Amino acid sequence: MKSFAFQWHISDRCNLRCSHCYQDDFSNASERPLRDLLEMADRVFAAIPKRRVSINVTGGEPLVAPWIFELLAHLERFDNLTEVNLITNGTVAGAPVIERLARCAKLGCLKVSVESADEAVNDAIRGPGNLARVMRNVAVLRREAGARVVLMATLSRRNLGSIEGLARLAREMGADGVIFERFVPLGQGRALRDEVLGPDEWMQAVVAIARVAGSDADLNDLLPYRAFWLAASDTASGDRLSGALCNLGDEAMALMPDGAVFPCRRLPLPQGNVLETPFVEILERLASFSREVEGCAGCRALAYALTGDYLADEPGCPA
Repeated sequence: MKSFAFQWHISDRCNLRCSHCYQDDFSNASERPLRDLLEMADRVFAAIPKRRVSINVTGGEPLVAPWIFELLAHLERFDNLTEVNLITNGTVAGAPVIERLARCAKLGCLKVSVESADEAVNDAIRGPGNLARVMRNVAVLRREAGARVVLMATLSRRNLGSIEGLARLAREMGADGVIFERFVPLGQGRALRDEVLGPDEWMQAVVAIARVAGSDADLNDLLPYRAFWLAASDTASGDRLSGALCNLGDEAMALMPDGAVFPCRRLPLPQGNVLETPFVEILERLASFSREVEGCAGCRALAYALTGDYLADEPGCPA
């Protein structure tokens, strides 16, 4: 069965103002009411009934949306939904949230944003007191809600030296592992364009991730990956490291609060709106992005952020 995975930004509202955020509007201006979100889900699933579907629900901060659990309950009714994950900043962990998270049958894990195990580095990006607060909340969420936790870090020049420390922190927190992604300057993050990792620095990051994982993979085999998953401890197969290639195409998308569809959250090129455009047509438009170039053109989202042309070369392209 063919798969489909997408990132659903259900709201722009957020209780933090991280310096590298790819948003610059934190209002509810583009937000749709719950009934429209349910309609979006119905239209997407109706168009792909024979695909395995996984969703990363995020925002903004998804846990500040008042109807988040009604939406999750609706999603769980679809038989071909395999998993829902929440991408969260880890600052919301009150008793009502914990109780309702514990009842989410198809909740895979909480992907919690942390930029460094060094409090000064992390909090310079995410706000004063952030790391200590997140560590307390993760402990509560794991203990009281039984939630699996994965840390997510966005690598830039600010936290390039934090890879080993993040791997250690994940073990200490009881997290399953760490996802490392590359900083793309969008939204208020545009002010940090100079913090984007250059070619040598991206290679340095890949080498550090492989070293922490104990991987002997050839560096040339790792460079094409756009993100990495590092398990916190040894796995059954013994391989702690895996990578994700660019997923542009008709097996992925970013769904925005107003129903607009982007090929990728970091490539904000609207391909239609699920409330206005038949989803099969949107899938056809998304498919064109998997055929735009032959071979590696680097990260097209980063190229677009830096040059305005998603087919341009970008720093760090291993081609």
